[in-house]
Amino acid sequence: MNTDTTLFESEHSPDSDVYLQFANCVNSIVRRSGYSRSGIADRMNSALKSMEALVDESKINKWFAPSQPQQMPVQYLPALCWAIKSIEPVDVLIAPLQYKVVDERAQKLQKHAELEVQKKNLEQEQAKILTALEIPNT
Repeated sequence: MNTDTTLFESEHSPDSDVYLQFANCVNSIVRRSGYSRSGIADRMNSALKSMEALVDESKINKWFAPSQPQQMPVQYLPALCWAIKSIEPVDVLIAPLQYKVVDERAQKLQKHAELEVQKKNLEQEQAKILTALEIPNT
């Protein structure tokens, strides 16, 4: 594949069988989250209030057990990410496309850091000019 093209332009389709990795990712995050599975269900229900969905511990256990055929409905993904406070599961889902989710806050922090570097470089350049002109730095 040409490095100048994206995976979307490739003749070869990506391996999109990611539910096992997705479930493992969610299970790992849930273990680290400090929430019980019923706590995650409560948080998801809070986020899904307009859908009148009822998520419970049993459903979460079924959705994220590799041996179970039942999978979480995709429309619940935003609620799940909010409930576990992570977008890692979304990264797992889009990984076959060789993309990662970057949130707006992260982009702004990156831009801020770049501007800080530019600012320091400009200040150093100004100091060099002042030194060359033999004008004291203020």
